[in-house]
Parts: sequence; C-alpha cells; structure tokens
Amino acid sequence: MSTLYVKLSTTTIEMPPDSIEHHIARIMLKNINKLYELSINELSILCTVSKSTLSKFVRFLGFEDYQDFRGEAYKQRYKEVYVNGRYTMNITDFVCRQGMDEYIKILYEDMRNLLHNLDYKQIEKLITLIHDSEEVAAFGEVYSQTAALNFQYKMSFYKKFVYTTLNDQKQDEYIKKASSDTLLIIFSNSGRYIKVNHQLEQELQKKSFEQTGAHVALFTSNQSMLNDPRVDTCITWNYAESVQNHPFLYQLLIEEIAYLYKMKYYAEIEN
Repeated sequence: MSTLYVKLSTTTIEMPPDSIEHHIARIMLKNINKLYELSINELSILCTVSKSTLSKFVRFLGFEDYQDFRGEAYKQRYKEVYVNGRYTMNITDFVCRQGMDEYIKILYEDMRNLLHNLDYKQIEKLITLIHDSEEVAAFGEVYSQTAALNFQYKMSFYKKFVYTTLNDQKQDEYIKKASSDTLLIIFSNSGRYIKVNHQLEQELQKKSFEQTGAHVALFTSNQSMLNDPRVDTCITWNYAESVQNHPFLYQLLIEEIAYLYKMKYYAEIEN
C-alpha cells in the first residue's frame, strides 16, 4: 500500500467530513491511479478547489510541493511487497492460490512458533516499562497502526493510557520530542518504520529515532533490528512460511502482553 494512499485515507479518518481536507482527500482516493497524470490545474478542477487551496493541501499531507506530491502519485502505480531476504506473500493472494484450509495450517504454525519462541525476559521487561513509564505511545503504519490502536484499547482495561495517532507527521513529531520518561512501542513487520520516513525504501532516512530520548520497543520479524542502536527492546518472530501473518501475530502478542500485565498488576486486586 503506497504512502500517498495511506496519507489520504488517514486524512478522511481524522478530518471532519465537512472539511475541505476531507473533500479533497476523498476525490483523490477515487482517482488514485491517475493522479500522476494530472497537472495542478487539472486536479484543482477535479477537486473543485483553487490551485492555491490544492497547494496548501499538498503541504498539509507533508509534501514539499505539487511536484513532490506528483512523484509520490507516480509510485502509487506499483504494488509494494515487503522482502526480508525472501519473497513474502499477502494473505489474500495466498488464500486465492492455495485455499483457506492450507492458510489456516500456516497461520496456526506461525502463532504456535510465536508463543513458543518469544523472549519472555524481554516481554517481562516491557510489561514493567509499560506500567512504570509516565508516558506510553504506540505507532505503526497500515496494519501495524491497526495493532497500535488495538493495543491502546486493550490497555485501557487496565487504566493505562496509550497515545497513538494515524497521522504520520504527528507520529514523527511526537517521537522527536519524547523524553526519557516515555516508552515508544513500535509495530513494524519489516522494521522500516525505524529507518525511513515513508514506506518506500528510497525515501529520506528517518531522523526522529536518533533525536528521541524515549525508550524504544520494537515488534518486528526483521531479525537484524536486534542490533539496531535506535532500538532498546526488540521482540522478534520468524514466519513458518512466506505468508505475511503479522496482523494476526500482532494481536496474539497484544493478548499475551495484556494477560501477563493483568496477572502481574491486577490479579491481587481482582481476587
């Protein structure tokens, strides 16, 4: 999923339906595959706004100018695949080729491997950090951001507020300004969230994790991130097969963390 698609989708979620930003984003999403062909004049007519309003919106999305925006729209044409030393397949593509029964077998094996091979010393350390940290935030991109939202909701049961936002610019600003009393929990299957500002590898290197004072905890399948100096606590897994099961593995991780957190800090209260 392209960076531009994510930015536009996030805008429709976070901005009021009657706002000009929501209106422009909806029009762009409907015409996502031909945006790169349109001049700023043509796109402003399509969106029924002035060129100056369109330029302002493009900067609102985080692009330097219309040319920068159009370059990202050009990349939208290509399907992105996360490669970590091998090809990995989208869940839906696998089900279409092999069927649901075969997929369930692989999912079961990945979930089993995750729980059997977790570094529970790291999990215990993370649970203590979640409890003791003054501020806790959770971020990711696309499916990984869904995990951050799930984690926020799950921890609310135990009176622990976790900040998150869909907006990538707000995420980056929060990370840069976070102090030593903050725990940053990052969901990133590929680990690229730590490295680059956007999802594509050719984008600018991300600087916020070099500037932050927070403790950074990362959930990822990228084993090389265990040695990344920007990551303080790294919890990893391996796929049994080449299917991108991380959306389900995230949820299982969150449930395991919530269970252990409850047992450590809430079991006596409930008893």
